[in-house]
Amino acid sequence: MKTLTSDYRKEIKDAMKQVREALAQLEESEKTQEVARNVREYDKAQNDAKDASLSMMTALEEAVRLASAIGCAHDLYDINKYHKVVELDLRDSQK
Repeated sequence: MKTLTSDYRKEIKDAMKQVREALAQLEESEKTQEVARNVREYDKAQNDAKDASLSMMTALEEAVRLASAIGCAHDLYDINKYHKVVELDLRDSQK
């Protein structure tokens, strides 16, 4: 029997799979940076690490959004509110 949140759970599992894949790609890129023999190899590995980091953050944002929707479906959160990943500038917090 399909539940109210079964689609959300499936999508969260997919997002977490993407996070694990991005983390593996990031680890591989960092290993490549350590053994790079020239600047071109190092720069390529560094760009791959940046791409992996971006992919990971995108998947995490999606997982947070879906988890918030599950909370709303179970009356844990107000339907007019949702959670999201935000970027904080730590330089502003020291003022």
